[in-house]
Amino acid sequence: MMRVLVPARLRKAVRSWFDSRYISVADHRQDIKDALWEVQTLRREVTSLQEEVRRLRAAPGPARPRPDPKVAEKADEAHRLALETAQALDKVLQNEVLVWQAIDELKERSCA
Repeated sequence: MMRVLVPARLRKAVRSWFDSRYISVADHRQDIKDALWEVQTLRREVTSLQEEVRRLRAAPGPARPRPDPKVAEKADEAHRLALETAQALDKVLQNEVLVWQAIDELKERSCA
């Protein structure tokens, strides 16, 4: 590396140009400290969130309310009535099919 004598005005102009384009070492150190502080803060927040997740996973779920016996009886009765209605409707439809078969048979006899 060579050293050259440079006039003070030129040296000052070059240094001010570099200072305006680049950040100083002190500013750079402060930026690094700020970034480190931010990382540490985020690490603490993540740790506290992980602890909360563990606590919530370990906690028992909400208790289910016991069904009211009267409601259960009504539901059983409604189910029984629905089954009886379905069976009765099935018989009605079977009888209707038999009626139409009988009508078709009578038509065939009367035409023949």
